[in-house]
Amino acid sequence: MVKILELRSLLRTYYQKFQMAVDPLIKFVAALVTFLLINKAIGYNEKLEKTVVVLLVSLLCAFTPSSILVFLAMAFVILHIASASPFMAMFVALIFVVLYCFFLRFAPQYGYVVVAIPILSTLHMPYLVPILMGLVANPITMLPSACGVVVYYMLQIVKEHTVVSDSFALDDILPFYTEVFEALLACKDILIVSGVFAVVIIAVYIVRRQKMEYAAELAILAGAVVNVFGFLICDLRFGSAVTLGSMILGTLLSAVAAFVALFFKRVLDYTAVENVQFEDDDYYYYVKAVPKIEIGIAQRKVEHINEKDERTEEEEDEDDYEEVLDEETGEVIFRPRSGNRAGGQVRRQKGGKSSGYFYRKMQEEKQKIREEEQQRARAEMRAAKRYESGEEQYLGEDDLLRSEQKRFYQAPHEEGGEPGDE
Repeated sequence: MVKILELRSLLRTYYQKFQMAVDPLIKFVAALVTFLLINKAIGYNEKLEKTVVVLLVSLLCAFTPSSILVFLAMAFVILHIASASPFMAMFVALIFVVLYCFFLRFAPQYGYVVVAIPILSTLHMPYLVPILMGLVANPITMLPSACGVVVYYMLQIVKEHTVVSDSFALDDILPFYTEVFEALLACKDILIVSGVFAVVIIAVYIVRRQKMEYAAELAILAGAVVNVFGFLICDLRFGSAVTLGSMILGTLLSAVAAFVALFFKRVLDYTAVENVQFEDDDYYYYVKAVPKIEIGIAQRKVEHINEKDERTEEEEDEDDYEEVLDEETGEVIFRPRSGNRAGGQVRRQKGGKSSGYFYRKMQEEKQKIREEEQQRARAEMRAAKRYESGEEQYLGEDDLLRSEQKRFYQAPHEEGGEPGDE
């Protein structure tokens, strides 16, 4: 599980880093698939089937809002049908204008829903759209999903009833209009699929909004169950043309895809739930906080042991060192900026003496300071004992140090030992 979370973090990191390039690429691929499917489904106009035309229109959709993709897809359909029957194209254009205005008025930001349903229908997975819309959006997405269903079935009907004809006589074209219009009214699958999708969106949205653990996961399961039973009931009651076997399999695959999308959107840790209470001037709040699981990308650091540095002392970068003035000798020496090199020793100096010389000088200075501190401590201790015994008055710090130093250097003559022995 940790590896999967690390992979998720890695993909999310790369997406955030290259989002400016990834988003247009995804829109380009979606538009390309849409126009290729339209050309394959209808294909009356050979000019629109050219690769250059498809690529240019897809590139335009990559840098425009999703509503432009819907508009251009409808324009492709109308132009294809116009190559076979201009009057049929006018009829289809009228329906498309009504749907586009209806969709643009209430949910213009969900244009990809209108396009996704016909595309996923070719893969027998249009049920993914209502589950995802209930999971990440609101019930207003029932409108664009219904428009997508209408577009899909209308393309099927128009393809079946459109014939190539250049006749403009009313007696010749009127039967075709009547036939298509009656087929659209008789297609009860439009109402059945649109109604089931609307119920699925509402069910997923309601369960997802519940204040309980694993609400989003349960919402996906609820949407899948409602979708299966909705189509089963409609098939028993109205006799729909939906194949139950492919519907059940498509619903299961759609639920799996929804779980994958939810996994990349967020992962919650319900083992660390916190209930927080706070208030302001008007309300008292009870908040349930569920932390998100975020795992950083593992950093692999390779450490080389006993590896000799092949660079010579003259090849090292001068920026790694800082210049320090030695107050005793007046010479300028170079010391590493970080303490990773030889314990912070001096690298070289300009006076001609080796780095070991200055290192020994520094050690001698440190030893001298330590000896003075020890002498001062012993002197204060002896003076305190003499003062307590009444032998002499309490001396100052400098007088004590001079007294101790005098006693230290007279010790060999008085006691016969080495200087500094106690």
